[in-house]
Amino acid sequence: MIKNTAIIGVVAGSLTAGMANAAITVPPEILEVFTDLATAFGVLMAAGAVLFGVIRGGVALFKIASRIFSAAGA
Repeated sequence: MIKNTAIIGVVAGSLTAGMANAAITVPPEILEVFTDLATAFGVLMAAGAVLFGVIRGGVALFKIASRIFSAAGA
């Protein structure tokens, strides 16, 4: 009995949410703005990842070089 009531409540809630979303219309200009923002964010994230990799690689090279030169007695 309680399980059936819970299922009916969930179905009714999802139908109400679906009908509310169907009533919302988004102008194409706003979609274009958010598309541009998403593209810019993706480019910034990719640039940050490349920069992080370059910095991390440089630090690793300096660590290797310091070990080599310290082992050589320099």
